[in-house]
Amino acid sequence: ITVAVDSELTRKRRRIEALRMQAQVPGVPQQVQGGSPQSAVAVAAAQQQQNAIAVKMDPANQLSSAGLLELAHREYQAVDYENAERHCMQLWRQESNNTGVLLLLSSIHFQCRRLDKSAQFSTLAIKQNPLLAEAYSNLGNVYKERGQLQEALENYRHAVRLKPDFIDGYINLAAALVAARDMEQAVQAYVTALQYNPDLYCVRSDLGNLLKALGRLDEAKQMAVSQMRV
Repeated sequence: ITVAVDSELTRKRRRIEALRMQAQVPGVPQQVQGGSPQSAVAVAAAQQQQNAIAVKMDPANQLSSAGLLELAHREYQAVDYENAERHCMQLWRQESNNTGVLLLLSSIHFQCRRLDKSAQFSTLAIKQNPLLAEAYSNLGNVYKERGQLQEALENYRHAVRLKPDFIDGYINLAAALVAARDMEQAVQAYVTALQYNPDLYCVRSDLGNLLKALGRLDEAKQMAVSQMRV
């Protein structure tokens, strides 16, 4: 299962909003006006029956912990944050020390702009595993979004120290360095990411634009040529 972590690259791919609609229980009115106590009881009984059927029919109830987390990941990738969060919380209540769930919850809350919640779940993941690079990267995203660049940079740098081949960590670090106007270090972070995966078109594009802005035109041209080969 892929670990949930947000980067500038993944956020570019996720610039759409999920349309959410609360489902109504079929055949049961939401409110009974002017009805007798017996009719209210009948409606309540019908609602309970429908809810029981819905619980039995929910495939998530038949899944193992790993299967439930995989389902939540698929929902997250499909921008169905509501169901992803629901299934994560279902699993978290069973396994409060599951770092995969904690990471995914931190990413879900970040995408929904609930930054405090995102930081909370990243911190819980770090408490469970202080060597979890992805948790520091997710926490760095929260700091960067709040404009706390120094704290963001500290978390990104710690993430890539823990996991030297952490591509998303380098991408996040580069974006924060650009925001902090440390362009030379940003170039190095992008270059490091490409050393681990030369086929990242968006990273090559960002690096080429950065080199151009720095006046390093020959290097920018070489980057443009290499992009055409990818």
